[in-house]
Amino acid sequence: MITVSWPRSDPRQVHGRPARWPWTRWLVVVIGVVVIGVGVGGAIAPWRQTEEFRAAVQCNHEDGGCVGREPATVVGRRTYTTTATDVDGHFTTTTTRHWEVTWQRAGNEPQPHDVTEEFYEHVMPDQSITLRTWRGEVVGLEVPGSSDWFVPAVSGLLVPWLLLVHAGLGVSLWGLIIGGWSGLFMLAFRAFCWMLLAVAPACLLADVLAYGLQFDGEFYALTGFAVLAAVVGGWMLSGSLDEF
Repeated sequence: MITVSWPRSDPRQVHGRPARWPWTRWLVVVIGVVVIGVGVGGAIAPWRQTEEFRAAVQCNHEDGGCVGREPATVVGRRTYTTTATDVDGHFTTTTTRHWEVTWQRAGNEPQPHDVTEEFYEHVMPDQSITLRTWRGEVVGLEVPGSSDWFVPAVSGLLVPWLLLVHAGLGVSLWGLIIGGWSGLFMLAFRAFCWMLLAVAPACLLADVLAYGLQFDGEFYALTGFAVLAAVVGGWMLSGSLDEF
């Protein structure tokens, strides 16, 4: 018996999918490059403003006057938990504990924010608290014996742009390496696995860009999640590509 193997560029069906045509693969690559360009362009302004914030924080460490101070009153504190369910061959539910402090400035509505457990233990209701502000935004809290700093909103805006760059890279690699179509479900599944690889690193990069490399609890938590996501996401993604 003579067995004939058709090349993947042949217009016949391969594993139930239309054969790949070079022009469609290059179209996918171009789309990915365009998405990368949009992501890089959108990330420029948040990146620069985050660097400006870091310079203000470093200046504040030197003379204390580069980040504003404003008095406020603690009007509430609470702990709560959130749960998230991941699908990695089976359902895994993760419960996360949060510590929240609510403060109020004169003439303003109460404002809640998650804080570290260590800072939470130093705060009591009706206690005076010092808000650290940058360009009108609260970026830190101080009480006697403890402080907690937040990533400013502009750094949070940096994260989705970085994720868009990562998504564009995935589209380009799909066109260059894979180029096949296995249905909408598999496309969504592979996209989820691919983006899972970048969420924690993008958040970690924004945090490091804002405050520098600090080996604290948040750094270790994000690093641990990044490693876990890389292992789980990479394993699921590689398993979905066995047919290629």
